Amino acid sequence: MADLVRILVPLIVVMGLVAALAVLLSGGGSGGALAVLLDFLLAAGLLRLSQAQTWAAIATAALTVVVRKLAVAGFSAHPAGRRPPGRRPAAPTPSGRDQGRTR
Repeated sequence: MADLVRILVPLIVVMGLVAALAVLLSGGGSGGALAVLLDFLLAAGLLRLSQAQTWAAIATAALTVVVRKLAVAGFSAHPAGRRPPGRRPAAPTPSGRDQGRTR
């Protein structure tokens, strides 16, 4: 089983790089590509953890989860004062008129 894990872990990492590149090239953005890559890295780390069972391996897996969560949260957060793409501000009303009411 250990030999299988040694073969699968690098394969999963390479698949993660390919999948992240595919997401990036298909218009998913850098945040989406990073999330995909970190998911694959987490899978590889957990697979390695199933064999290693050391505190260093557990800490590496936990750190990967934390980095993934922070990176995805950072890419999905919008800076103050900026709207997400696709949203337009409401059209200004002509001064002195109230468009919603009739007199």
